[in-house]
Amino acid sequence: MLIDTSLVVALLASSPLAARPLVTAPPVTVTVIVASDISPTLVTRVLAEAGDIWRTAGVAIVWRVESTISPSTLRVVIGHWTGLIVHDDAALPLGWILFDDSGAPRPEVYVSYANARALMDQARGSIALSERMPRAERETLLGRAMGRALAHEMGHYLLASKAHSVGGLMRARLTATEFFALDRSPFDLDSQQRAAIAGRLTPPAAVAALQPSVHSRQSIVDGIR
Repeated sequence: MLIDTSLVVALLASSPLAARPLVTAPPVTVTVIVASDISPTLVTRVLAEAGDIWRTAGVAIVWRVESTISPSTLRVVIGHWTGLIVHDDAALPLGWILFDDSGAPRPEVYVSYANARALMDQARGSIALSERMPRAERETLLGRAMGRALAHEMGHYLLASKAHSVGGLMRARLTATEFFALDRSPFDLDSQQRAAIAGRLTPPAAVAALQPSVHSRQSIVDGIR
């Protein structure tokens, strides 16, 4: 049975910028496939945002934008698909990753441009209507949201876990304001998560297994109306 882990949102507030640590783990190469009608400048912003988040966790990401999928690397698809069947009408996944029957993550992350645009339209209380924005402003906001969603889903892959944590990047519930705000601190990883990933990326280092405190097959939105 396939299990998906979705990143979903609710409207709350954000917090100030935090300091950024240096890269400490070997780089991770990621193949990126993008729908032909999605702006290259937006894609650059998405990858930069996700890359910066992982750099704070001590992991350098090497992005390879290709027209075909490489079987030997983690791959990211950025497109218009709105996702798998969701039982809550309010749920709005910005990204997802599938797990196989053994519980191992499959090496592919999907990021939904369509759902990111829909989130902007739903977040009317904190963000101006996207169609009224200059293109650069719209892409800046979408790049943050999609990049943060991508970073979250990559976390499931790098941690080899479909579990969520109480705080930081791997929370099940992240807010619209957090997605679009300049402040990136709500998307940090804790020291235990960083150690677990470093151990997986630098064998045969022995790293204690991560024990997230919240487990969920799919996140449930608190409510975007």
